[in-house]
Amino acid sequence: MSRIDMDAFFDRRDTLDLLKRRVLDLKEGYRQNIAFLGGRHLGKSSILEKFVADLDDPLIIPLYLDLEYKDFEHFYFKFVGGLLYHYSRLTQKPLHNDINLLLESVRADLPLTTKSIKKIQSFLAHQRPQEAYSEIISLPQVFTQESKFFCLIIFDEFHDLEELGVEGVYAELGKCIMTQKKCLYVVTSSCPVLANKIISERLSLLFGNFEVVPIEPFPMKASREFIAFLLKEIKLSEDLKSFFVDFTGGHPLYLTIISKELITLSRLYGQPEIFNPLMIQAIENVLFDPWGVLSQHFEATVNALCEGKGNRICAALLISLAEEKQRIKELATSLSVRQGLVSPKLNRLVEQGFVMKNGASYYIKDKFFGAWLKFVLQKKLRTFDASQDHQRQAFKEELDRVIREVNHCSQKDLPTRIVELLYCFEDDAVQINNRRYKLPLFQAISTTKARKGSGSFYDVIKAQTQDGEWFIVLNRDPLTEQDISSMLKEAKKIIQKPQKRILISLCSLDENTRVKALQESMWIWNEHELNTLLNFYNKPFIVPVGTP
Repeated sequence: MSRIDMDAFFDRRDTLDLLKRRVLDLKEGYRQNIAFLGGRHLGKSSILEKFVADLDDPLIIPLYLDLEYKDFEHFYFKFVGGLLYHYSRLTQKPLHNDINLLLESVRADLPLTTKSIKKIQSFLAHQRPQEAYSEIISLPQVFTQESKFFCLIIFDEFHDLEELGVEGVYAELGKCIMTQKKCLYVVTSSCPVLANKIISERLSLLFGNFEVVPIEPFPMKASREFIAFLLKEIKLSEDLKSFFVDFTGGHPLYLTIISKELITLSRLYGQPEIFNPLMIQAIENVLFDPWGVLSQHFEATVNALCEGKGNRICAALLISLAEEKQRIKELATSLSVRQGLVSPKLNRLVEQGFVMKNGASYYIKDKFFGAWLKFVLQKKLRTFDASQDHQRQAFKEELDRVIREVNHCSQKDLPTRIVELLYCFEDDAVQINNRRYKLPLFQAISTTKARKGSGSFYDVIKAQTQDGEWFIVLNRDPLTEQDISSMLKEAKKIIQKPQKRILISLCSLDENTRVKALQESMWIWNEHELNTLLNFYNKPFIVPVGTP
């Protein structure tokens, strides 16, 4: 799993605070298990490692298991050994990296736990993994009752439990979770669609259900703060910050790697400020160069996706998606294959978190990965000129064009950007944050201003459909419940009976204001939802300026 700076938890404090609250709740007799779901390279593992490293509770035994690409022997070693090791640490017994030595040390204190572990070892010695697995995941119940400790059990990439080769792996786990009242389970997955399916279908528990917490890329403001933290005294213009955030999609891993490359180049050339050529050089070094860390990573990712019978089509399929071919029919046409061959491959990519599905359309979820597919892999596979210099020059020209496009968009005011987005709608059905939206074809769109109760003005968009008019409010500042009431009164003056009322807010709403807007049947699009739509229609993100 990729790691980021352990001190750089911009926009992750709420997540750490949630974990602290859930641990306190566990000790008070209330248990709420958690599932952190989000794409790759977003820092899920780093958040949990940070939390475990800072955990200083003499009654909590932390068990951290990274399950990605791990076998049953590893699962046994980390689960059983971790339990014994941390018990020994908290009770000031000798620490060993050998399970049998740890067992001898705790035998007198934990006879029942020791007996269960010996049973597990017997099952493993006789090659009976099914029985060994059942005994392993039942072990915390025996341990907590005998030791009076609590357990924090973390399964990182828990969907890979299925790779242990045990039948009914989730059914067995679910039974144990329901009865282990002194155990808090925290699971993560980089395949949110697959993980949600497992949680809803195979871990749907009577007691101990999971609270699903999405882990997203950094919001725009946090991304800019993260860049400032990483670059420190090195200067970066507002325009280049906007490009940097947009191009990486706010992914902390990409921001970190490119920032480190910028620091290296800045020192190499003695430039205290980053300009376009240096930014292009840094991205070229990590994304285009065959030895670049992200270039190698994405190459390995695509190669892994293409493994197995019938999967060689995946590379061409991903490239077509990066070229904005979004429907199954046009994807099949571009690949010269039957639609029936494309559909299962798309479903696999969706399940693994590389592709998002919205209605009947598909698109690459990770903008930065999409850029590598389009500007590097596509050129490599679809050119007759094998010259690296020619491809390198083409890559630099593409980057320069994207920088200029993002800068051009960032100069436009918010109403103009939203109007351009609205004109992209063509009776599309999209799903954002588990809510389905029907986005009509607008016949006419105009902007105006309306007065808040406080006397200040805000921007309003009127959008005409075949069936009626939409009233869309654009907000950048904190709002109150009274502001919502004022907006609704203004809506009646501007449009007698709006078909839809939407609040687009780049500022977080407090809970009372949000509830008030929802009670009045307003759709609320925050920064994440707005930028999800912009990404879907291949538009640059809206990156608020004025932050570090």
